[in-house]
Amino acid sequence: MKNFIQIRQASESDSTNLTLCMDMAARGLSAWGWGNFAEKGQSSFEFGRERIRTDDSSNLYFKNWYVAESNNKLIGAFLGFVVQEPYKDPDFNSIPKYFHPIMELEKGASGCWLLQAISILPEYRGMGYAIHLLCEVEKIAKTTGANKIALQVEDENTIALGFYEKNDYVEIDRRPVIPFPGSKDGGNYLLMRKDLD
Repeated sequence: MKNFIQIRQASESDSTNLTLCMDMAARGLSAWGWGNFAEKGQSSFEFGRERIRTDDSSNLYFKNWYVAESNNKLIGAFLGFVVQEPYKDPDFNSIPKYFHPIMELEKGASGCWLLQAISILPEYRGMGYAIHLLCEVEKIAKTTGANKIALQVEDENTIALGFYEKNDYVEIDRRPVIPFPGSKDGGNYLLMRKDLD
């Protein structure tokens, strides 16, 4: 690889970039959801940034994120955590239906370290960074004591799906995507898992 990559734990000052990375990884669903919870006059990204920056009860909290940099420039970020076992079922009545398939699959990741989001900025894609980030993800997951890693990907995202399959992730469950207003996505969400050595 041409450029050295440094991985570090995110800090509060990264919250703006993390908000963008989360929405890219979620293919626009995060911004749509944040907009539904935003107060009058507050943008969806402002709400999402404040949640990432300040809400330590949320899995999206900045301390669960890692940032990838090359030559002191952000190239991407990833978010992950161990999913509780037993899994605490969410109150689906308080969550928009577009998130239900994702939450249902998350239950199937109980006891795993879940890669909730991984994102590389567009100008750095196709340069070999993804495999480096995935290797770092797996190293970090191992430090938590988890013996399995899980992730979700849309089957319409064929590039990402092929990448995970090539790196020994296997599908263990799926749910149909419920497209949110304005979404162009369809197909299925896949839950994939890999045993950690």
